[in-house]
Amino acid sequence: MPSFDPFPGTLPFSIEEIEEKFYELEFSKPESKMKHVRQIASKIPWQYSLIEIIDSFKDPTLRISGRQAVGAIHIERTNTCLVALGKKGNASHYNDLEQGVFLLSGMGDFYTSYREFKAELDRLAYRLDELFELNKAILTDDVKVHLLSRVLFQEEGFMGNQKFYNDPDNSYITKVLKTKMGIPISLSAVYLLIANRLNLPVYGTNMPLHFILQYESETYSTYIDPFHGGVLLERDTCEKFLNSNGYKVTSHFFAKTSTLNILKRMYRNLIQIYKQTGPREMETILTKQLSLLESKQSK
Repeated sequence: MPSFDPFPGTLPFSIEEIEEKFYELEFSKPESKMKHVRQIASKIPWQYSLIEIIDSFKDPTLRISGRQAVGAIHIERTNTCLVALGKKGNASHYNDLEQGVFLLSGMGDFYTSYREFKAELDRLAYRLDELFELNKAILTDDVKVHLLSRVLFQEEGFMGNQKFYNDPDNSYITKVLKTKMGIPISLSAVYLLIANRLNLPVYGTNMPLHFILQYESETYSTYIDPFHGGVLLERDTCEKFLNSNGYKVTSHFFAKTSTLNILKRMYRNLIQIYKQTGPREMETILTKQLSLLESKQSK
């Protein structure tokens, strides 16, 4: 079997050592299994696919039994990463957003691959950069925003899932990339991750009821609604939306939001969905992870 190599370069861990840890987990007593799960989770960085690692084991029996532990290991690995993200606080950049939304997506799909996730985002960013180059003679901020919406809505078909709004898959960004359907905040996260790759001044706006984006440079500003095809909005339109839903407009609703606040909102959305529809186990797991982002020790 070929050696495991999810990314070019040297692996930051030994496959043989990980395989040995899975043997220890397989033959451990029930009361000590979680200890071994945590040990394995601590040795594999979040970017590496647990399934691909397990499938590279020499022992075929261990490859089968190892898959049964993927969920528990991913949860522990995610918990550790969320504590680290929480400690960073409300950073003004989105450098950690990709990690956060990917780990959250793994809660809905333990078998998801960061390599595939990153490749798809890179593809979309490359397409947009290609259009920037083709239109460089007229490439104003206004043109950049319209091209962003053109790629994601007109070419790729990303749109709001209005019919099945409360489907949990709408919040798991790896699934959103495949179905092209999501809710305001998950679609906004797709826009943000692509904009971040191209250094575009796009920010999340944590408006009540409907998460949107803001494009703001020194000379140009507009709001973007990914849920409705990337339509551009004036602030006055956003304020009317808030007023019509009983909110008193404040500047707080239009402040640039952080990675941490985006993740918290995504978690709260999913927790509410699972509270209403089940399974309750998912509600419990996600509630614990939200507490890791919000705990005092993480601030």
